[in-house]
Amino acid sequence: MERQDDREPETQEERAIRSLQAIFTGADLTAETTQLANEFTDRQSGRLTGWLRRRRRGTSEPAGQDPG
Repeated sequence: MERQDDREPETQEERAIRSLQAIFTGADLTAETTQLANEFTDRQSGRLTGWLRRRRRGTSEPAGQDPG
């Protein structure tokens, strides 16, 4: 299945709803919940890593924002 590049990425809520619908139609509960948990962990780890990198550079502001 090929993904179109012009679509916006799914939000966390949209992804969870899609997983629930899949589970209700017979998908593997363990596989779906594990995949959701892994995606969440990856996102949060990425956010934490970015924050730590910004702290090491001496700013807590997100990239591209003027601290004012």
